[in-house]
Formats: sequence, C-alpha cells, structure tokens
Amino acid sequence: MMKTIFPELQYCPLRHRAIHQGSCTAIQLEEGCVTFRLLDERVDECCRVYRGQGMRVGSRLLFVTSKPLDTVVVALACLRSQWIFCPVNPAFPEEQRSGYRDRIGATLVADSSGIGFHGCRTAKRPRSESALRPIEVLPDAVYDLIATSGTTGVPKAVAHSYKNHYFSALGSMHTLPLTYGDTWLLSLPLFHVGGLAIVFRCLLAGVTMVLFERKLPLEEILARKRLTHLSLVNTQLYRLVQSGLSLYDAGVRYILLGGGVASPKLVEEAKAQGVTVLTTYGMTEMASQICGEPLFTGSGVTSGAVLPWRKVRLTEEGEIQVCGETLAMGYFQNGVITPLSDNHGWFYTGDKGRWVGEQLQVCGRMDNMLISGGENIHPEEIEQALLAIPEIVQAVVVSMTDPEYGQRPVAYVQTVDGTLNESFTKERLAGKIASSRPKTHQAIIIRLYVRFDIS
Repeated sequence: MMKTIFPELQYCPLRHRAIHQGSCTAIQLEEGCVTFRLLDERVDECCRVYRGQGMRVGSRLLFVTSKPLDTVVVALACLRSQWIFCPVNPAFPEEQRSGYRDRIGATLVADSSGIGFHGCRTAKRPRSESALRPIEVLPDAVYDLIATSGTTGVPKAVAHSYKNHYFSALGSMHTLPLTYGDTWLLSLPLFHVGGLAIVFRCLLAGVTMVLFERKLPLEEILARKRLTHLSLVNTQLYRLVQSGLSLYDAGVRYILLGGGVASPKLVEEAKAQGVTVLTTYGMTEMASQICGEPLFTGSGVTSGAVLPWRKVRLTEEGEIQVCGETLAMGYFQNGVITPLSDNHGWFYTGDKGRWVGEQLQVCGRMDNMLISGGENIHPEEIEQALLAIPEIVQAVVVSMTDPEYGQRPVAYVQTVDGTLNESFTKERLAGKIASSRPKTHQAIIIRLYVRFDIS
C-alpha cells in the first residue's frame, strides 16, 4: 500500500499529487478517468485562459456552471493563481446573481465556455513528474467567497482562506480516514462548502473523486462504480437501506451523514452491514465539519466529538460558540471583510446545543423557537424525539397558527410501512420533550408525509 505524504500548507496540493502520484486517478468519470498529472495540466491551461481575460492576483472570479469537473478545475486554478474563487448556484435568479456580483465586486463572470475540460488543449507530450516543481500558494490570503444559502435577497459572502480548508480536511480525517485506493462520490454541489471540503480531503489524501454528471439513483451509481466514502442525508440513507442493496458488498466503508438530525434506527442498520456511519455538525463559517463520530443517547444521536483544530463551547443559554483554524475570515462586502468572531475569537452560531460527555448534541436554532400554550418549544427537539421511534425514518416540524395555543408544532413524518397512529405516537413522545408542562406532547399535530424528495 502506498504511504500517503500530505502536502505542506504552503504548496498547491494538486501539484504535490502530480509530482508524487501523477499516474494515479484523481477523478473517476462515468466513462474514463483523469490522472493527477492530466488534471494538473488542465488547471495550468485554465490559468492561462483566465489570465488572458484580465484576471490578476486578488481578482474575484464569479463562476456559474452546473458542471462539477469544470468547477474543480477552476477552483484549483484560482488557488494556484491567487485569484478569489466565487462559485454560485446556477439556479440563482438573474437579479439575485447580479446583486451578489456587485456585493463581491467580481472582476470576471464566467461559465464553462472556453475552459471546460474538453475545451482545454492537450499537450503533445505530457510533462514527466520529474519536470514538475512545487507551486507555492498563499495559505492566509482570501481564497474563496461562498454564498450563504437563501431563497430571497442577496446572499452573504463568507470568505475562507486555503488554510481554513486545509485544516478542515486534516481534522475530518481524524475520524474519517482516507487511504490510497479509496473513492469518494462528489455528490454535493461545489458552490457549497461541503462540496469543496470533499475536493480538498481527496487531494490532501491522494484519493479518487468520483463524478456522475447524470442524475442517477445512488444504488445505480454504486452498482457501476466502487465507492468507499459517501456524503448523505437521512432520507438518502433510508432509500439505500430500503433498496436491499448491501452497502458493504458494494464497497462502501464510511458514510458521512449530515443535513440535520439522524435516525438511530437507520444508523444502526447501516452499521450492522459493516459500514461506519458518522453524523456531523458543520457550517459554512467553519469550512464544513465541526464535529464527527456519533454517540447514541436516549434522545437521539449526537453530532460527535469536536474535531482537531476546532474549539466549541456553550453559553449559559446553551448557544454554541466556535473558533479555531477552520473559522472563516469573515463576511465580504464591497472589498471589506467583517470578522465573524468577537474580541476573544469566538463565533456565535445561533445554534442551541448540549454536551453528552465530550459529544455535542445540537438541539435546534436559538431563534427557531415557537411558543405553544406558553411553553417554549424547539422544533428540532421534537424531530429528534420522533426519530428515536424505530418506525419513523424522517421528521420535519413546522409551526402553525392556532386560536387555542397561539402556535402549534406540526410534525410531518415518514414511516417504514407508510402508516401512522397519531395518538399512539404522541404518547410515546411523553417525557421526551423538555417542558415544564407534562402534556406538551399533546399539542403536537403529527401528519404522515408520503415522500421526502432530496434534490
């Protein structure tokens, strides 16, 4: 087995891989593959294309495409050329995109035209590994601006350094090891920090990213390609387990489960197949993961212990505060970065949590509370309690106006067999929701939801 040599912080990780394992597969496509050396050449060519369009050190490149391979090339070209990578969701309405472009002061707005993988020239004689030299990068400079999610208004731009991503990836590998021969499905969009996190984890460890540009069911992808690592949400894991596919036999060894609270039953079913399932807590402002490796409790699954190079503490009110090497540089607007942290370096997340030993359990948003019959209720707390019921595999709680209670929580649930006994389910919630009133669970309306779609 090849021993992994991690690139040093001050050097381009792709060039490091092109030098040390150039003939190994960097990206596995539906048809064919791209080696680290070939990817390195494409990134160099992309650098030349954009320099010819006026990009200079510190310029901001607003990149809009739905093609993940092209986005990987551009992201690495920006790191290598010291440009600021600004990917945006191609589904953004033009007005929203225009407002965001003005907010960040983009030097160039581009799509895949002229720089796509198939549009780059191929060198007549591929360079040998011995001819390559390390490329220095600026680890503390602004590397990217990631737009915070939102359906209305102009999104905020969170500024990260390459150093943020570097330590995020190294800390992730503390509980989610990556070794030579592993493959990770790049299933998350690269305009979100979670997608970029997969790219940097794979580059630093020298393992293969797998790309499917067609939208295929996960079970079909697993049948076509060997995947050792997956990033999923609860519903996707449920569908895989329900399909009858043996995850372990398909090659899956690790699943990083994000996107909210996890069903203990599902986690146990995947673990019974021999797969390690890691729940996680993360955010854009912390360059993806903060915690990992779960612990089962009476009220659900934790998000795990705090990963290396991060720190977490709770205020007296239970608000989660974070700091560390992965904390983003700040919010960027009109050429100015506004730091995220207070004078002591802590960022107030707005999330509510509690400690279970050394594990963090996220209990919802501080500002997501609803008041029902005079009781303060956090929707996420109800979701966690519902998911602790074995036959419930997904739960989403919203608020509705009610003449008696003022507000009532409405839980939409998905069950294993597609049936629901609301009264019996309510009784099973008794004592599972923190409240000074013993009958709080009776205020909850529970409805069966047939299908949760994950786009």
